[in-house]
Amino acid sequence: MKINFCVLRDPIPQARPRFNGRHAYQPARSRAYREVVRQAAQSAMDGREPMAGAVDVTVKLFRRFKQTARNFGDLDNHAKAILDGLNGICFTDDAQVVRLLVEKYTDATDPRAEVTIEGGD
Repeated sequence: MKINFCVLRDPIPQARPRFNGRHAYQPARSRAYREVVRQAAQSAMDGREPMAGAVDVTVKLFRRFKQTARNFGDLDNHAKAILDGLNGICFTDDAQVVRLLVEKYTDATDPRAEVTIEGGD
């Protein structure tokens, strides 16, 4: 199976957890972005069950910032935010990802994340 979709929003890297006493939580901005990813993934899956088995994931990030800017964010944090949003929708768990390609680009007028998932049984 192969799934392609776009997350039509400026990509947000996964933030570090915050702590409130003994409890850890994700900032609202991170939670909101994961929810946008989930909605785009659900639409692309069109009611199909999550993929089983090994999957390859390709993510192309288009942000408003220059690729070298500090505020673009680390690629691994961007990947984490997207993979967390795909859990349970496109695949059962992100441990199924055997290949991950993440690329970053600058697009000041059309920020987005283009996601392709291939594989499964």
